[in-house]
Amino acid sequence: MRTATLVVLLALAPVARAQAPADYVIDTKGSTVTYEAQHPAHKWKGVSRAAEGRARVLPDGKVQVMVRVPVESFDSDNSNRDAHMKEVVEAARFGFIEVKATGEAPLPAKFPATVEKTFKAQVSFHGVQQVFDVPVKVSFESDRRILTEAHFAISIDGFKLERPSLMLVKMDDAVKIDARLTFNR
Repeated sequence: MRTATLVVLLALAPVARAQAPADYVIDTKGSTVTYEAQHPAHKWKGVSRAAEGRARVLPDGKVQVMVRVPVESFDSDNSNRDAHMKEVVEAARFGFIEVKATGEAPLPAKFPATVEKTFKAQVSFHGVQQVFDVPVKVSFESDRRILTEAHFAISIDGFKLERPSLMLVKMDDAVKIDARLTFNR
């Protein structure tokens, strides 16, 4: 009887594993979030290597993601610009940019595998929430490691921020976001 029970449990183990959600955590060493902004006189990038968050792949292939990035962590290699950016976005009051996203990207049967999907992302920034359709490239290196790339643009005006100006000319409204996040199980 004991042997039969053990055989049944061993036979069902892969099914149980396949039915469980797969949970992942951001690897900060392998992840960056970059913004690119522009003024008619110049353009610049600010990079954060401090993204934190989780992703969950459900048995039906649906994916839930939550990421947050400290506003203080962005570095453009210009401390004056970074200090002014933190002042404009009220970093002391609104310390994080948060993204909650959902989409579909089922774990593949074979690794490595790459899919491109569109996720619905709710971005919270400066106390304002907006929803975006974000194209995401999802690269499954294994069932334990996932690389993601997302590129989209946000509107400074849409988040109710006063655009900084230089020589009486405001910076462009559009800011490009480039997120390269690594998730480990």
